[in-house]
Amino acid sequence: MSNSSTSQPVNKLAGQLRHRLLLSIEQFPVLDKVMLGKALATAEEIHKAQYRKANKENTQQGAPYIVHPMRVALIIAEELELKEPLAIATALLHDSVEMSGGKLSISQVEETFGRPIAMMVSILTKPSLKADTPFLEREQKLKIYRDRISHASVETKLVKLADRLDNLRDSYDILDKGFQMRYLKETRDFYLPMAEFTDPYLQDEIAVACDHLEKAIKFG
Repeated sequence: MSNSSTSQPVNKLAGQLRHRLLLSIEQFPVLDKVMLGKALATAEEIHKAQYRKANKENTQQGAPYIVHPMRVALIIAEELELKEPLAIATALLHDSVEMSGGKLSISQVEETFGRPIAMMVSILTKPSLKADTPFLEREQKLKIYRDRISHASVETKLVKLADRLDNLRDSYDILDKGFQMRYLKETRDFYLPMAEFTDPYLQDEIAVACDHLEKAIKFG
């Protein structure tokens, strides 16, 4: 897997987000910038042929998937103003192992980025669930996943909540109403209460995003 930080963005939106992200880390120490460049390049490589859910504007497929981890990183760096390289790198990599199809492991993340980032990515990596996974087994695995997040570091929770916030904002116009309803319920049942004890800004933004999603479900 290439560690180059100069791979070309796949469309205008990705390019704009990439530019903003690089500007947001411009004042970081050189070693941190190099590490974050590797994290961005890794995420770009893993997600290069992946897309977000279809929406009203793009009914076949959504935007390139890479826009999501970049936006999560920007929520950390710009909205929370948390200039923490480990959190930003984790934001970029949070879906990489899960969506790599076995091309990237937690041990490889640790080898390249160090144990703290690998631990955070491991906690944020969802369990493998197939379409035919029995309901009770699925719920048990998801409960274990949420319990791990509940007991994780503040930085790990911030990345997860930023991830949830970006997904909520991105879900207003998607075509899958069933997904929207499940996502809204899960957010209000688990992630909104977690945000209350983690960060007031994220709590407010997630609450607003939930209200917008509810309106989209009802009137969209």
